[in-house]
Amino acid sequence: MIKSLLLCTALLVAGTALAAPSGYPTRPIRLVVNFPPAGPLDLEARAIAQHAGKLLGQTVIVENRSGASGNIGAQSVAQAAPDGYTLLMTLDTLMTVNPFIFKGLEQEVTQRLEPLSLAGSFGLALAVRPELGIGTLDAFLSYARTHSITYASAGYGSPGNLAFEKLRLAAGMDVAHVPYRGNAPAVNALLGDQIQAAFLAVPGLLPHVKAGKLRALAVSGKERDADLPDVPTAAQSGVAGLKDYDVAFAFLVMAPKGTPEPIARVWEKTLAQVYALPEFQRSMAGLGMHGPFAGRAQAQAWVQKEAQGWKGVIAKAGIKGE
Repeated sequence: MIKSLLLCTALLVAGTALAAPSGYPTRPIRLVVNFPPAGPLDLEARAIAQHAGKLLGQTVIVENRSGASGNIGAQSVAQAAPDGYTLLMTLDTLMTVNPFIFKGLEQEVTQRLEPLSLAGSFGLALAVRPELGIGTLDAFLSYARTHSITYASAGYGSPGNLAFEKLRLAAGMDVAHVPYRGNAPAVNALLGDQIQAAFLAVPGLLPHVKAGKLRALAVSGKERDADLPDVPTAAQSGVAGLKDYDVAFAFLVMAPKGTPEPIARVWEKTLAQVYALPEFQRSMAGLGMHGPFAGRAQAQAWVQKEAQGWKGVIAKAGIKGE
């Protein structure tokens, strides 16, 4: 994360002489969040809006337009004028997963949007109830071979669904998926012993782990999570099929395709300046967000790489949109 922030700072210094084209912005900017309020995506969007608004000298208004796995809010931005006054804050699955599970999405949405910035990444942790008597991922996989396992997620194509299906395919498990409408209901289902396991975002899981109500068996990324330093990665579990397991998701700031290059550069450098703020870094750490925080080139590379990886998982697992 530090290297990414230093790179962002370097880009900022290199572009300090950049002038906003035609006085842009001359009026308030709308930042659409395509998921409900109060979640990490919404909270980061509001932090960006606050700091970017000060830097740009204009109000950045956050507008939540949720539904259809983020497609509704994204479509409203895709149909907006490409003038820099309507932007989108989204989970990367809009671009890396949704096109494979929703028909017609590319023509209507994803081909009409372009990334301006990569606004951090996050991983998940596989959690179970302590009463299950399981302390490691290897033990969980052994348990799953002789017991019926159901797992919860925030819905079809959500990070928890994707991470578990990738684990299922790699380990050869036979499990059942129970989708819920959001992360909070999925957490509550696990706490209530309605399901046996779930891949959950660490910030929402952490209080229950500390209270002894849930046990984290492994984290999904290639590195351990700073908030769960004693919990190994799935790749560290010793299971041969998981040695390359690495699952992370990211947030993207996007604009309608065709946004003028000078305006895109203004946003790229403004966001780099926001990411370099110590206050912003602290707030993101509290949300469980890690690097990279980067510009358009890295955002585009992230989308291409993740889309290639998830396409195969979705096809093999038979994941379909709601």
